[in-house]
Amino acid sequence: MAVRLKVTYLDGRDETVVASPRAQVMTEQFVGGLTDERRVQAGYYLAWASLNKAGKEAADYETWLDRISDVEEVENEVVPTQPAQPDAPSSD
Repeated sequence: MAVRLKVTYLDGRDETVVASPRAQVMTEQFVGGLTDERRVQAGYYLAWASLNKAGKEAADYETWLDRISDVEEVENEVVPTQPAQPDAPSSD
């Protein structure tokens, strides 16, 4: 299942993005492997890389890091489906 991240900027706006496989690999390369000691750094980098690869963030990582207030993982939203409508009676 894909990881969804919500980034809150200092100006109050929010961006939600799905962590792409490319962003996940970039993160592992950037932090030198995922470990508990690098969990915070990896989370921020993953959010930036995901936004950057999705075309939602043009700033470099260091600049972006100074512009955000929070990054959090969010649950996948379940979109309710409409119940099927019964077929209209035919007028034979």
